[in-house]
Amino acid sequence: MKLLNKFFIGIVVLLCISATTQAQNLTIDLSSPGKGTGSGTVRISDPSTAGNKKGTGLTYADIDGSPYWADNWNAAYLYYKNGNIYKLAKAKLNLYATEVLYVNSQEVELVAETNMVDKVVFIDKADTTKTLGVFVVLPDFIENKGSAFCKVFNSGALQLILMEKILVKVSPFDPLTGKNSTNFLNKNNYAIYNSGKITAIKGIDRTSVLSAIPYDATVENWLKENKNKLKSEADVVNLLNYYNGMHK
Repeated sequence: MKLLNKFFIGIVVLLCISATTQAQNLTIDLSSPGKGTGSGTVRISDPSTAGNKKGTGLTYADIDGSPYWADNWNAAYLYYKNGNIYKLAKAKLNLYATEVLYVNSQEVELVAETNMVDKVVFIDKADTTKTLGVFVVLPDFIENKGSAFCKVFNSGALQLILMEKILVKVSPFDPLTGKNSTNFLNKNNYAIYNSGKITAIKGIDRTSVLSAIPYDATVENWLKENKNKLKSEADVVNLLNYYNGMHK
């Protein structure tokens, strides 16, 4: 229990991000860190019940690159839509297959049912107060097909999210090697999330970002005073944090 309390002190802000199937709400509830669909308190469920679907065991040996958000196994908290929370000692996010993989106590690789997952919070195995990444399940706002794991960068009314798509690219036949080269191709799709509405942006740049948020003289003055060029994820998060603080 002490370890759990220590964990929530460090990442309570990020753990409370929620995504529902209709009007998703990614805002923060500081008073109830475990509050979610069907859950008023934090309940850590038996990880063995998170899913019974065995991993395919694919190694992607013939494909250059990686389909995972992080190649290493990391600890994670897996939130289900029914309110259950699972603490996983070893988990990975496969962005190509849109799946959360985890290893149970018998060292068997399993796959959580994506349609039942609300969000996943990856944490540092050595320091459980350190959050590595928070991903929520949202509609695919690019192809409008199914759902995808989107990384959330900040809390508040306006949030920067990233839907990272991993695709497979097959190059033309190379007579020198006698084969086609196959690679995982990374494509980043950014968006601004605003109270259930997802506005896709072309990229991290001033024009794209300002076209997706309410813009006025106070925003422009803040950008000038802070010499913020909106050229990085950190720049955008700083602006959104400022805006959210001014418009609570």
